[in-house]
Amino acid sequence: MAVSNKGYFLFFRGLLIFLVFVVIADLLLSQIPGTLSTYFEDHIPAITSGCIILLLFGIRVNYFSYEDEYEIIHIRSQSLIFGRFESMSQTRYEFPKRTVEHVEVRKLLFQRQLIIHLRTQQGEKKIRKFDLSFVPLKKLNYVFDSLQKIIHQNKAYSDTAL
Repeated sequence: MAVSNKGYFLFFRGLLIFLVFVVIADLLLSQIPGTLSTYFEDHIPAITSGCIILLLFGIRVNYFSYEDEYEIIHIRSQSLIFGRFESMSQTRYEFPKRTVEHVEVRKLLFQRQLIIHLRTQQGEKKIRKFDLSFVPLKKLNYVFDSLQKIIHQNKAYSDTAL
């Protein structure tokens, strides 16, 4: 089953686009000669929109998608503000299920973070961190339970292989 917070992400993206248009419209309307520009002299809509954009920047809204079909785990994680500027290697992660060694969810003040420890062929551990702040709790529990099941299967397989 695929899990994502696409609805929340699209809502915040639409809000961000609307706020940018408000800033641009305020700046353009304040330049029009006549009485209409007097309403926009103080740039209240632009300042308010700018503050909300800074708030969105501060809370770090992220898109998160998880899929564990077959033998590969696919995870996409993209920032709302900087998403278009990140390369594909920073937003898409694919790794075999057999490399997952440990999983934890850290809860910080208003943030939830998924940390996945991977085992490579050289024996090194790679750690992948994903921001799950805007993933609904029901979907987050599914992701965590799915990863725990994968870890249990990996341990059972490694015990029988020895």
